[in-house]
Amino acid sequence: MPTAKGRTYFLRAESDSSTLSKLRNVARAWSRQLHVYTLVGAFVFLLDLTAYWIFIRFFDSWFLYAHFISRTIGGVSCFVLNRYVTFRSADSRGFWEDLLRFLVLYAASFALSSVLVYGAVKTAHMAPVPGKVVAECTVFLFNYTVMKYWVMKPRPPNSEKPC
Repeated sequence: MPTAKGRTYFLRAESDSSTLSKLRNVARAWSRQLHVYTLVGAFVFLLDLTAYWIFIRFFDSWFLYAHFISRTIGGVSCFVLNRYVTFRSADSRGFWEDLLRFLVLYAASFALSSVLVYGAVKTAHMAPVPGKVVAECTVFLFNYTVMKYWVMKPRPPNSEKPC
């Protein structure tokens, strides 16, 4: 290795530098998207949790009924905000395909969170609101991963289907 005045210089191939640069760009984009997803998720979670609390507190709903209603309210806002804000799918291409995939994710996520809410309330003897908080926090990364790589997956520029 060449040295100059006691300093060692590491020689890098040009391709290593461009690969590293590409990796940095991907990491930045992923980080930004995860931050936006987290902010949208926090808003949707507060909307969901508030509706859940209102249904339990003021309408004396059973915790799983309240969970179904509040999760549906949160689900609608989740799809719209994530499609147009987080993943920036402002075009109409693939709207119905994205919606169908989201409904599959929603069903799986709802089933998973329902089992966790039920387990927290009935098995762990938690109050319904803290039990829902634990359940929703548990499924957060599952939802992000499926949303990013399957529901709102990027499309090639000419992926529109002819009518």
